[in-house]
Amino acid sequence: MDLTQISGKLTLTQSDIPGSVIKDVNLASASFNDVNLAGARFDDINFTGTKITNVNLSNVDIRDCNIDGLRIDGHLVTDLLKSRSQ
Repeated sequence: MDLTQISGKLTLTQSDIPGSVIKDVNLASASFNDVNLAGARFDDINFTGTKITNVNLSNVDIRDCNIDGLRIDGHLVTDLLKSRSQ
């Protein structure tokens, strides 16, 4: 199924859409709850101001990212990385 140039609010509930491609889409202020993104790939994504809670980040690989102001459990990641390198 192809959905192109959709505009307005879209609600997906109890859906099974593995292998989907989401490209050039504005999801600002979207809400994700009880979503399986295992094996998903994110590239060229703007997560500015995003809040992530109660998330399983096991085996997540983050590369080539701007982490200015990124906090994990209230701790600046840049500070954690600096202290680790000392």
